[in-house]
Amino acid sequence: MTQLSDNRREHKRILVSSSTLVKSGDTEFSGRILNISAGGAGISMDVQLMDNTHITVNIENVGMIPAKVVRNMKDGVGVKFEISEEKEKRFIEQITEIIELKRHEETEKTA
Repeated sequence: MTQLSDNRREHKRILVSSSTLVKSGDTEFSGRILNISAGGAGISMDVQLMDNTHITVNIENVGMIPAKVVRNMKDGVGVKFEISEEKEKRFIEQITEIIELKRHEETEKTA
């Protein structure tokens, strides 16, 4: 189920569960996006990456987005997206479209 999380971040974080591919240099890791906002994401992975590691994250229906690891979590990392202000506006629109699609899919499942 897609839900708004309750926190004090700059951008509202949406709880999701979406598989992803994370690249660090020439190395690729499979992961699962647990939550996402216009500013960053929480990603579950079997590996730990050091803070400040530059990566790209494949986001469904959006593509590869540059990011930086800002914290390690028990089973993954928290990342901050590294996009310009002009690209951020379009990115917010794309994330909103994904959220609406997920909500629609869940409504159909329960109907």
